[in-house]
Amino acid sequence: MYYCGWDGGGTKTQVCAMDEQGTQLAVSSFGPLNPVGNTRETVEQAVRDSIAWMDTLPGGLEACRGLVVGAAGISSRYTALLLEEIITSTGFTRPYRLVGDQEIALAGAVRGPGAILIAGTGSVCFGRNARGNTYRTGGYGHLIDDEGSGYAIGRDILAALVRADDGRGPTTCLTALVQDTLKTGTLDEIITWLYAPGTGKKDVAALAPLLLKALEKNDVAAQAIVQHASEELSALVIAAWRRLHLEEGELAFCGSIFGHYPAIREGVTAYLKAALPDLRVIEPRNTAAYGAALLAMEAFSPAESSSGEVES
Repeated sequence: MYYCGWDGGGTKTQVCAMDEQGTQLAVSSFGPLNPVGNTRETVEQAVRDSIAWMDTLPGGLEACRGLVVGAAGISSRYTALLLEEIITSTGFTRPYRLVGDQEIALAGAVRGPGAILIAGTGSVCFGRNARGNTYRTGGYGHLIDDEGSGYAIGRDILAALVRADDGRGPTTCLTALVQDTLKTGTLDEIITWLYAPGTGKKDVAALAPLLLKALEKNDVAAQAIVQHASEELSALVIAAWRRLHLEEGELAFCGSIFGHYPAIREGVTAYLKAALPDLRVIEPRNTAAYGAALLAMEAFSPAESSSGEVES
Protein backbone atom coordinates (compact mmCIF):
# COMPACT_ATOMS: atom_id res chain seq x y z
CA MET A 1 0.00 0.00 0.00
CA TYR A 2 1.15 3.55 -0.62
CA TYR A 3 0.14 7.22 -0.42
CA CYS A 4 0.67 9.69 -3.22
CA GLY A 5 1.13 13.45 -3.52
CA TRP A 6 1.18 15.78 -6.51
CA ASP A 7 2.81 19.19 -6.63
CA GLY A 8 1.02 20.74 -9.58
CA GLY A 9 2.69 23.84 -10.95
CA GLY A 10 2.46 26.03 -14.01
CA THR A 11 5.33 24.28 -15.81
CA LYS A 12 5.46 20.78 -14.34
CA THR A 13 3.84 18.39 -11.88
CA GLN A 14 6.04 16.44 -9.48
CA VAL A 15 4.53 13.20 -8.17
CA CYS A 16 5.73 11.42 -5.04
CA ALA A 17 4.71 8.06 -3.57
CA MET A 18 5.50 6.96 -0.01
CA ASP A 19 4.89 3.81 1.97
CA GLU A 20 2.92 3.54 5.20
CA GLN A 21 6.02 4.40 7.25
CA GLY A 22 6.56 7.67 5.38
CA THR A 23 9.50 6.42 3.33
CA GLN A 24 9.64 7.80 -0.19
CA LEU A 25 9.15 5.02 -2.73
CA ALA A 26 9.41 6.83 -6.04
CA VAL A 27 9.11 10.24 -7.70
CA SER A 28 8.45 11.39 -11.24
CA SER A 29 7.55 14.56 -13.15
CA PHE A 30 4.94 15.30 -15.78
CA GLY A 31 3.38 18.32 -17.49
CA PRO A 32 1.77 21.41 -15.90
CA LEU A 33 -1.34 21.10 -13.75
CA ASN A 34 -2.23 24.77 -13.27
CA PRO A 35 -5.10 25.70 -15.64
CA VAL A 36 -4.01 29.35 -15.55
CA GLY A 37 -1.76 29.80 -18.55
CA ASN A 38 -2.28 26.23 -19.80
CA THR A 39 -4.97 24.64 -21.96
CA ARG A 40 -7.46 22.14 -20.61
CA GLU A 41 -5.91 19.51 -22.87
CA THR A 42 -2.48 20.13 -21.33
CA VAL A 43 -3.85 19.79 -17.79
CA GLU A 44 -5.78 16.66 -18.72
CA GLN A 45 -2.62 15.08 -20.11
CA ALA A 46 -0.71 15.84 -16.90
CA VAL A 47 -3.46 14.23 -14.82
CA ARG A 48 -3.64 11.13 -17.00
CA ASP A 49 0.14 10.75 -17.08
CA SER A 50 0.38 11.09 -13.29
CA ILE A 51 -2.36 8.52 -12.70
CA ALA A 52 -0.84 6.15 -15.26
CA TRP A 53 2.48 6.39 -13.41
CA MET A 54 0.76 5.59 -10.11
CA ASP A 55 -0.72 2.51 -11.76
CA THR A 56 2.82 1.22 -12.40
CA LEU A 57 3.63 1.21 -8.68
CA PRO A 58 3.42 -2.11 -6.79
CA GLY A 59 -0.25 -3.02 -6.44
CA GLY A 60 -1.32 -0.43 -9.01
CA LEU A 61 -4.02 2.13 -8.29
CA GLU A 62 -5.85 -0.23 -5.93
CA ALA A 63 -2.86 -0.08 -3.58
CA CYS A 64 -3.18 3.71 -3.24
CA ARG A 65 -4.70 4.52 0.14
CA GLY A 66 -5.10 8.16 -0.75
CA LEU A 67 -3.94 11.06 -2.92
CA VAL A 68 -3.42 14.75 -2.16
CA VAL A 69 -3.12 17.13 -5.09
CA GLY A 70 -1.60 20.51 -4.35
CA ALA A 71 -1.93 23.30 -6.89
CA ALA A 72 -2.02 27.07 -7.08
CA GLY A 73 -5.44 28.66 -7.27
CA ILE A 74 -7.39 25.87 -5.55
CA SER A 75 -9.30 28.57 -3.64
CA SER A 76 -10.76 29.48 -7.04
CA ARG A 77 -13.91 27.44 -7.54
CA TYR A 78 -13.17 27.23 -11.27
CA THR A 79 -9.75 25.63 -10.73
CA ALA A 80 -11.05 23.20 -8.11
CA LEU A 81 -14.04 22.11 -10.18
CA LEU A 82 -11.94 21.71 -13.31
CA LEU A 83 -9.41 19.46 -11.58
CA GLU A 84 -12.17 17.44 -9.93
CA GLU A 85 -13.86 16.97 -13.30
CA ILE A 86 -10.65 15.88 -15.00
CA ILE A 87 -9.65 13.47 -12.22
CA THR A 88 -13.14 11.93 -12.22
CA SER A 89 -13.11 11.58 -16.03
CA THR A 90 -10.06 9.30 -15.83
CA GLY A 91 -12.00 6.75 -13.80
CA PHE A 92 -9.80 7.32 -10.73
CA THR A 93 -11.76 5.99 -7.74
CA ARG A 94 -9.29 6.22 -4.84
CA PRO A 95 -9.79 8.79 -2.04
CA TYR A 96 -8.29 12.17 -2.87
CA ARG A 97 -8.15 15.76 -1.69
CA LEU A 98 -7.29 19.06 -3.39
CA VAL A 99 -5.34 21.66 -1.39
CA GLY A 100 -3.40 24.84 -2.04
CA ASP A 101 0.23 24.67 -3.12
CA GLN A 102 1.35 26.57 -0.02
CA GLU A 103 -0.12 23.83 2.19
CA ILE A 104 1.89 21.02 0.61
CA ALA A 105 5.01 23.18 0.58
CA LEU A 106 4.67 23.77 4.33
CA ALA A 107 4.05 20.07 5.03
CA GLY A 108 7.19 19.12 3.16
CA ALA A 109 9.43 21.90 4.42
CA VAL A 110 9.05 22.01 8.21
CA ARG A 111 8.21 19.72 11.10
CA GLY A 112 5.89 20.92 13.81
CA PRO A 113 4.96 24.60 14.29
CA GLY A 114 6.48 26.99 11.79
CA ALA A 115 6.09 28.56 8.38
CA ILE A 116 7.37 28.78 4.85
CA LEU A 117 8.28 31.98 3.07
CA ILE A 118 7.99 31.59 -0.69
CA ALA A 119 9.51 34.20 -2.99
CA GLY A 120 9.70 33.53 -6.70
CA THR A 121 7.74 35.36 -9.37
CA GLY A 122 5.27 36.00 -6.52
CA SER A 123 5.55 35.97 -2.72
CA VAL A 124 3.56 34.45 0.16
CA CYS A 125 4.02 33.19 3.72
CA PHE A 126 2.05 30.27 5.14
CA GLY A 127 2.31 29.09 8.74
CA ARG A 128 0.90 26.55 11.19
CA ASN A 129 0.91 26.48 15.00
CA ALA A 130 0.92 23.56 17.44
CA ARG A 131 -2.89 23.44 17.45
CA GLY A 132 -2.95 22.94 13.71
CA ASN A 133 -4.26 26.42 12.94
CA THR A 134 -2.91 27.91 9.71
CA TYR A 135 -2.56 31.45 8.42
CA ARG A 136 -1.45 33.01 5.16
CA THR A 137 0.01 36.44 4.50
CA GLY A 138 0.59 37.87 1.04
CA GLY A 139 0.08 36.05 -2.22
CA TYR A 140 -2.52 38.44 -3.64
CA GLY A 141 -0.90 38.88 -7.04
CA HIS A 142 1.43 41.34 -8.68
CA LEU A 143 -1.11 44.12 -9.20
CA ILE A 144 -1.50 44.83 -5.48
CA ASP A 145 0.99 42.58 -3.67
CA ASP A 146 3.89 40.12 -4.23
CA GLU A 147 6.48 42.42 -2.64
CA GLY A 148 10.00 40.98 -2.62
CA SER A 149 9.19 38.77 -5.61
CA GLY A 150 10.93 38.63 -8.96
CA TYR A 151 8.21 40.81 -10.44
CA ALA A 152 8.52 43.38 -7.65
CA ILE A 153 12.29 43.54 -8.08
CA GLY A 154 11.91 44.09 -11.81
CA ARG A 155 9.30 46.77 -11.19
CA ASP A 156 11.50 48.47 -8.60
CA ILE A 157 14.42 48.46 -11.04
CA LEU A 158 12.26 50.32 -13.55
CA ALA A 159 11.10 52.70 -10.81
CA ALA A 160 14.74 53.43 -9.93
CA LEU A 161 15.32 54.46 -13.55
CA VAL A 162 12.55 57.04 -13.66
CA ARG A 163 13.43 58.38 -10.21
CA ALA A 164 17.03 58.80 -11.27
CA ASP A 165 15.97 60.51 -14.48
CA ASP A 166 13.79 63.17 -12.87
CA GLY A 167 15.97 63.74 -9.81
CA ARG A 168 13.94 61.97 -7.13
CA GLY A 169 16.55 59.24 -6.71
CA PRO A 170 20.27 58.67 -7.11
CA THR A 171 21.95 58.08 -10.45
CA THR A 172 22.08 54.33 -11.04
CA CYS A 173 23.90 51.93 -13.32
CA LEU A 174 20.59 50.08 -13.63
CA THR A 175 19.64 52.57 -16.35
CA ALA A 176 22.39 51.39 -18.69
CA LEU A 177 21.78 47.74 -17.76
CA VAL A 178 18.09 47.94 -18.65
CA GLN A 179 18.80 49.86 -21.86
CA ASP A 180 21.29 47.22 -22.92
CA THR A 181 18.93 44.36 -22.04
CA LEU A 182 15.93 45.84 -23.85
CA LYS A 183 18.01 47.27 -26.70
CA THR A 184 16.54 50.73 -26.12
CA GLY A 185 18.23 54.10 -26.14
CA THR A 186 15.98 56.34 -24.08
CA LEU A 187 13.78 56.24 -21.02
CA ASP A 188 10.75 57.01 -23.21
CA GLU A 189 11.43 53.85 -25.19
CA ILE A 190 11.61 51.83 -21.97
CA ILE A 191 8.27 53.24 -20.80
CA THR A 192 6.73 52.50 -24.22
CA TRP A 193 7.96 48.90 -23.89
CA LEU A 194 6.60 48.59 -20.34
CA TYR A 195 3.09 49.71 -21.20
CA ALA A 196 2.87 47.92 -24.54
CA PRO A 197 0.02 45.35 -24.72
CA GLY A 198 2.49 42.50 -25.22
CA THR A 199 4.55 43.24 -22.10
CA GLY A 200 3.47 41.19 -19.09
CA LYS A 201 4.40 40.09 -15.61
CA LYS A 202 7.08 37.66 -16.75
CA ASP A 203 8.78 40.32 -18.88
CA VAL A 204 9.13 42.65 -15.90
CA ALA A 205 10.29 39.82 -13.64
CA ALA A 206 12.94 38.92 -16.24
CA LEU A 207 14.72 42.19 -15.42
CA ALA A 208 15.31 41.15 -11.80
CA PRO A 209 18.74 39.50 -12.41
CA LEU A 210 20.10 42.94 -13.36
CA LEU A 211 20.00 43.71 -9.65
CA LEU A 212 22.94 41.35 -9.08
CA LYS A 213 25.12 43.21 -11.59
CA ALA A 214 24.27 46.53 -9.98
CA LEU A 215 25.05 45.20 -6.50
CA GLU A 216 28.51 44.18 -7.70
CA LYS A 217 29.10 47.86 -8.43
CA ASN A 218 27.80 48.93 -4.99
CA ASP A 219 24.96 50.79 -6.67
CA VAL A 220 22.96 52.77 -4.09
CA ALA A 221 19.62 52.29 -5.85
CA ALA A 222 20.20 48.55 -6.08
CA GLN A 223 21.01 48.38 -2.37
CA ALA A 224 17.76 50.22 -1.63
CA ILE A 225 15.83 47.63 -3.65
CA VAL A 226 17.41 44.85 -1.59
CA GLN A 227 16.49 46.61 1.63
CA HIS A 228 12.90 47.15 0.52
CA ALA A 229 12.50 43.53 -0.59
CA SER A 230 14.02 42.26 2.68
CA GLU A 231 11.71 44.42 4.78
CA GLU A 232 8.57 43.38 2.87
CA LEU A 233 9.37 39.66 2.93
CA SER A 234 10.16 39.86 6.64
CA ALA A 235 6.83 41.59 7.25
CA LEU A 236 5.01 38.60 5.75
CA VAL A 237 6.64 36.28 8.27
CA ILE A 238 6.25 38.57 11.27
CA ALA A 239 2.53 39.05 10.62
CA ALA A 240 1.89 35.31 10.23
CA TRP A 241 4.06 34.43 13.22
CA ARG A 242 2.23 36.83 15.51
CA ARG A 243 -1.25 35.96 14.24
CA LEU A 244 -0.55 32.29 14.99
CA HIS A 245 0.93 33.19 18.42
CA LEU A 246 4.07 31.22 17.66
CA GLU A 247 6.78 31.51 20.28
CA GLU A 248 9.27 29.37 18.40
CA GLY A 249 9.42 27.21 15.32
CA GLU A 250 11.05 26.61 11.96
CA LEU A 251 10.94 28.89 8.94
CA ALA A 252 11.92 27.54 5.55
CA PHE A 253 12.85 29.77 2.64
CA CYS A 254 11.48 28.55 -0.69
CA GLY A 255 11.67 29.97 -4.18
CA SER A 256 14.20 31.34 -6.62
CA ILE A 257 14.74 34.69 -4.88
CA PHE A 258 16.43 33.07 -1.89
CA GLY A 259 18.56 30.88 -4.10
CA HIS A 260 19.72 33.56 -6.52
CA TYR A 261 19.83 36.73 -4.39
CA PRO A 262 21.98 36.10 -1.30
CA ALA A 263 21.77 39.76 -0.23
CA ILE A 264 17.99 39.46 0.10
CA ARG A 265 18.25 36.15 1.95
CA GLU A 266 20.76 37.71 4.37
CA GLY A 267 18.61 40.80 4.77
CA VAL A 268 15.47 38.83 5.60
CA THR A 269 17.38 36.61 8.02
CA ALA A 270 18.79 39.65 9.83
CA TYR A 271 15.38 41.34 10.14
CA LEU A 272 13.75 38.18 11.44
CA LYS A 273 16.53 37.46 13.91
CA ALA A 274 15.94 40.88 15.46
CA ALA A 275 12.14 40.66 15.47
CA LEU A 276 11.65 36.95 16.25
CA PRO A 277 14.74 35.67 18.09
CA ASP A 278 13.29 32.17 18.70
CA LEU A 279 12.57 31.58 15.02
CA ARG A 280 14.92 29.07 13.35
CA VAL A 281 15.65 29.51 9.63
CA ILE A 282 16.17 26.15 7.92
CA GLU A 283 16.48 24.68 4.46
CA PRO A 284 13.28 22.88 3.38
CA ARG A 285 13.38 19.36 4.78
CA ASN A 286 11.59 17.83 1.82
CA THR A 287 9.83 18.72 -1.42
CA ALA A 288 6.28 19.96 -1.76
CA ALA A 289 5.36 16.69 -3.52
CA TYR A 290 6.62 14.78 -0.49
CA GLY A 291 4.57 17.13 1.67
CA ALA A 292 1.48 16.31 -0.38
CA ALA A 293 2.08 12.58 0.09
CA LEU A 294 2.57 13.17 3.81
CA LEU A 295 -0.77 14.99 3.99
CA ALA A 296 -2.35 12.06 2.14
CA MET A 297 -1.02 9.67 4.76
CA GLU A 298 -2.37 11.89 7.56
CA ALA A 299 -5.77 12.25 5.90
CA PHE A 300 -6.32 8.75 4.58
CA SER A 301 -4.84 6.43 7.16
CA PRO A 302 -6.77 3.16 7.57
CA ALA A 303 -8.62 4.63 10.55
CA GLU A 304 -10.07 7.36 8.31
CA SER A 305 -13.00 6.99 5.97
CA SER A 306 -12.66 9.72 3.34
CA SER A 307 -13.75 10.50 -0.18
CA GLY A 308 -12.73 13.06 -2.75
CA GLU A 309 -13.01 16.60 -1.37
CA VAL A 310 -11.66 20.08 -1.88
CA GLU A 311 -9.92 22.33 0.60
CA SER A 312 -8.73 25.84 -0.02
